[in-house]
Amino acid sequence: MSRKLLKNGYVVTVDEARAVHPRGYVAVNGNRIEAVGAGSPADEAGYDEVIDVSGSIVMPGLINMHQHHWYTLFKGTADGMLLEDWVTGLLLPLASRISEEGLRLGSAVASLEMLATGTTCALNHSVTTTNPAKVKATIEPQAELGIRQVFAKDLRCRTPGNPNHPLSLDESLAEFEEEHRRWQGASNGLVHMAMVIESNAHWVAAGMSTEELICRGYELAKKLGVKITNHISGGTFSLEKGMLRYLRETGRTDVRYLMQLGILDPQWLMIHGIHCTDLDIEQMARVGATLVYTPTSESIRGGGIGPIANAIRAGMNVALGTDGPMVDYSVDMIEQMKACAYLQHVRHLDPTRIPYETAIEMATINGAKALGIGDITGSLTVGKRADIILISGRDVNIAPIANVETTVVQAAAPANVDTVLVDGRIVKRGGKLTGYDVDKIVREAKQSALRVRTAAGGRLAPPAVRW
Repeated sequence: MSRKLLKNGYVVTVDEARAVHPRGYVAVNGNRIEAVGAGSPADEAGYDEVIDVSGSIVMPGLINMHQHHWYTLFKGTADGMLLEDWVTGLLLPLASRISEEGLRLGSAVASLEMLATGTTCALNHSVTTTNPAKVKATIEPQAELGIRQVFAKDLRCRTPGNPNHPLSLDESLAEFEEEHRRWQGASNGLVHMAMVIESNAHWVAAGMSTEELICRGYELAKKLGVKITNHISGGTFSLEKGMLRYLRETGRTDVRYLMQLGILDPQWLMIHGIHCTDLDIEQMARVGATLVYTPTSESIRGGGIGPIANAIRAGMNVALGTDGPMVDYSVDMIEQMKACAYLQHVRHLDPTRIPYETAIEMATINGAKALGIGDITGSLTVGKRADIILISGRDVNIAPIANVETTVVQAAAPANVDTVLVDGRIVKRGGKLTGYDVDKIVREAKQSALRVRTAAGGRLAPPAVRW
């Protein structure tokens, strides 16, 4: 196995002790971190490659806890739309026409963008009805590109609101179990599985999710030891089509519903949570559920600023995600760290509510813990997989540096991500992705997106002129 030594960097470990080494090193043996420390190792002779990373910030790869990979095909199509209008006018028409080819290309482009911007692990939350071929089309491109991935497969079946689904609940549960058997741990452990159960009031009121589906899906997730990802408390305050309509009709919040069913526990990854109440936060904190904040997504759709600082203060594990580029046009996790801190400071009129070290934790170790892979990734710790990024500290938008953690969150940009390692393999070096035909993948993705938009018609049809 190849041994690499990264030396003379400013090492931000995010380990249990939150150790920081202003002039430190990280040694990699194969796909694992062999040593981390201050100064230099006593003997450099045994390494196959010694890389002097002077002037660079060395830190764990970023973890994107909420993504919809195929959305990347449709950047720039949702300007000015509220979330509810976006679902009916954009998501549903496109989702019904996305092909296996589109899923494959969207997955590839999203993964390349994440690798280029310092993300080494992402959860892909499926919003379409998948089958084995579509699952394969989504997972394989990421495995080939070498990013660590968590594919959250949708759990859906024939229901009053979804009468044309091809499978009964029993059949859907069996299909999920088979896909888990097929993919969990694939590609040398880079592939992990999770489950999507949409239990929010919108889905239940529409008849897309039922109490039986939610409870039996939860039992299967517990049996398999997989996490459940679920959109909650999102959207606008519209009385006609937003969450307030369903709150008035049901008299309960999305969190309260799961508590009433007796199934809210650490298995659940609660996405968005913009309109969570103090009681919701208290209940999620008590049972150990994770809240995933997607600040730019909520901002661009006018959804609001979630009570994230309050959730952290209550003791919740809070992580960060981007949502999909069809929502907010970006999968940049550096941007999410900055937006998280800034928006919470605005919400509370307090520039101390999200310390910048906390924002880094939310983008690294908190996500790993939430996914149940904190023993694999999320920090620069001996024995963990070598998911590592180097941010150039010499670039003009960063230098001079007074405080490294603050600089990473407030000043860094994707262009500053110089080097990326996933599982010990260098996938970006000197600011360039290595070993990928990026132009070919992007060209094919554009063609696929054009075909889908043309088929969808209406406002989605490509305009004759784009000023």
